[in-house]
Amino acid sequence: MHTTKILTTAFITATPIAGATVTGEAAFTQPVIAHTMTTNMHAAAEDVAIRLTSKAGGRTWRGAIGDMITVSYLDRGSRESFTGALEAYREVSRNLATIKVAGANGEARTFIVADILGIESAGGSESTPGQSTETTEPSNEAEANNSETTTRASEPADGEHKWGFPTNPGPDFEFLPRIFLLPIQGGVGEGTRHDEMKKIGEIADQYGNGQIIVLKVDSPGGMVVEADLIHETLKDIKRRHRLIAWVEEAISAAAYTSLHCNEVYFMKTGTLGSATMFAGGTAIDGEQLRQWVKKFGDVAEESGHPRAMAEAMVTNSEVVSYDPADGDNDPVVYDTLEGLLQLSTNEENLTINAADALACGFADGIADNEAELAELLRLPFWYETTDDGRVIHERWQKTLKQAEVEIPKLFMRAQGQLGATNDQRRNLNTQLRAVEGLISWANTLGNHTGAANGLSLEQLEEWRKTLQFQIQQLN
Repeated sequence: MHTTKILTTAFITATPIAGATVTGEAAFTQPVIAHTMTTNMHAAAEDVAIRLTSKAGGRTWRGAIGDMITVSYLDRGSRESFTGALEAYREVSRNLATIKVAGANGEARTFIVADILGIESAGGSESTPGQSTETTEPSNEAEANNSETTTRASEPADGEHKWGFPTNPGPDFEFLPRIFLLPIQGGVGEGTRHDEMKKIGEIADQYGNGQIIVLKVDSPGGMVVEADLIHETLKDIKRRHRLIAWVEEAISAAAYTSLHCNEVYFMKTGTLGSATMFAGGTAIDGEQLRQWVKKFGDVAEESGHPRAMAEAMVTNSEVVSYDPADGDNDPVVYDTLEGLLQLSTNEENLTINAADALACGFADGIADNEAELAELLRLPFWYETTDDGRVIHERWQKTLKQAEVEIPKLFMRAQGQLGATNDQRRNLNTQLRAVEGLISWANTLGNHTGAANGLSLEQLEEWRKTLQFQIQQLN
């Protein structure tokens, strides 16, 4: 038995286009900025030849603007289709082209051509896949046009936030989705939480469905209970947006977080896996372990990743090997040792590096910075619609650093080890204020992060009552 990953990039759903009327959930205000760029726009009734990529067998669809077509694409690992009238075909650069299709119910969708699995004419005539005699190389004229486009596409649009990235792809790229990046750093349940992920999802929602959310992951793992909350949050976000993991380090619960994303990109030194589960300091086993192995496998499979690899991250009883791509075939991953190359053994849980992840087809690419990631995502350059994700992360990291300094001091005061005098009443009041400070921190950090910092709201409330009683006894 073997499992393979279908390499793809999720499609853009119902991205609002300039001039289109969008209502309800997908409505948003399109910012307009001054930026000039050459884009080959095919007008109504014009004949077009849409060159597809290797995902569609390198074939070409021929027809005209206004033709009824059926577009095949992948949605969370399942082949789906959308039928409607071809409204526009844009050749943005040599590596980026899009089509806009208007469905019968008024819904308009924009697809990146490189993501399409196939196009067929809905009227019964065979789409040119299989019939095209046209070379898949661009014509000299198109190449000349695109050379200018490619050069200009590397220039950022006006309107940058404090991290230096454009907030907008520019009016010539209005059909592209908006991008939101959320760094997630530190232990799961402490620095990495579902709270921030939920917030960035809500911010993306304001721009309609089909936006891109990038989770920049740098986490050594953490609490299982928080991983469960992250699971529900990311499942919800994926119903509306394109979710991407960009991995520097994703260990244990952070690996589980990354597996929720349909696309996973690594930094060159990135690692992912090693999800040993502990309960009370002891590695889990038996039925509890089997349930977590299944959870990892289910999440990976739903996201289009090899189930065998995810399960091997949780237990060394699972082994994984693969056959690398050979030019004609994609890599094939096996849950046995029948593959040419071995990824894991029965001695330790699987942890995969960037090179192996790319070779076996688990990773969609390797990028060390935003510009490289933009190229892999087939974007003209890197832009971020808002810097909310970075701000949310920065503020939370500052809060955690402040907590590291203040909480130990408050504990010392609460225990009478700091600031004590010969006045008993004054000492008790000092302890009470310190406990109230700890309660405030417990509420700020939340249950899981508070627990990681030694805070139990229930115990602190009891401590406060005890001190209040002792002060009353002195009256």
